[in-house]
Amino acid sequence: MDWNRTQTIFIVVFLVLDIFLAIQYFLKHENNQFTVLEKSSFEEDMKTDHISYGGLSKESQTGSSISAQKRIFKQSEINSLKGQKPLDLPKKEPLTEIEITFEKPIPIKTDLETTAKEIVNNQVIDGSKYKLWKVDQLKNRIIFFQAYKGKFIFQDQKESANNDMGEVVLFLNKNNEFVSYKQSMLQKIKEVKTENLISAVGAVEALYYHPDYLKPNSKIKNAELGYYTQYPLASAQIFVPVWRIEVQRGTKEKDNLMYEEFIVDARDGAVLQSKDKKEKSE
Repeated sequence: MDWNRTQTIFIVVFLVLDIFLAIQYFLKHENNQFTVLEKSSFEEDMKTDHISYGGLSKESQTGSSISAQKRIFKQSEINSLKGQKPLDLPKKEPLTEIEITFEKPIPIKTDLETTAKEIVNNQVIDGSKYKLWKVDQLKNRIIFFQAYKGKFIFQDQKESANNDMGEVVLFLNKNNEFVSYKQSMLQKIKEVKTENLISAVGAVEALYYHPDYLKPNSKIKNAELGYYTQYPLASAQIFVPVWRIEVQRGTKEKDNLMYEEFIVDARDGAVLQSKDKKEKSE
């Protein structure tokens, strides 16, 4: 009699266990189906709106925010620059940005970008810490941003921005000769927090589902991981990992080719900055 009762208890227990496992399986299956449907919906929506992003990575990764301080240039290191002289240096320090002119204009040797890189690497204080960012032909200047472990520390390029945080800007005259530059630098760069980051495709998705950003008939030209700060401070500064997304809209054939740039927080997909639309004349 006791054995029959024990057998019945075992049967009931295993039946309850089977029901529990079955419920867990179906819940997991439904969640996986939802994920696949959600992913499919994003890709289908992009295709419907004629938006392409090429071979951007869908893999997430880890990355760190960084802290840094503005470098204060010493008068002695400025005076040691050969063939150069400072412009309007303030009498009182700290000097976090310097403007320098070349005593003799420097002509282009091979090509514009190569000559610019040689000047920055060989004639600018710690020039190897900078990477070429942009050739601005409209304003006759070439912009270099400071980099950390190969990644750009992006700067706000608005006219009203206070950008003395890590860039070199070379200026040319009407004869296409280098005549001057301005420089700022970050120092004591440290990684302060490691976090999981969204993928490049995740950053594009964040733009797409925001009503004001990614428009139909767009093409993602580039996605690059770097660092950025929204709120420049007087001395110490925190830069967060970001995706810089470059978007092309329109076509050359219809003469409505437009470019936009976005800075997307790589930690949570928040859009930190959207650059003004730019039309490139070909």
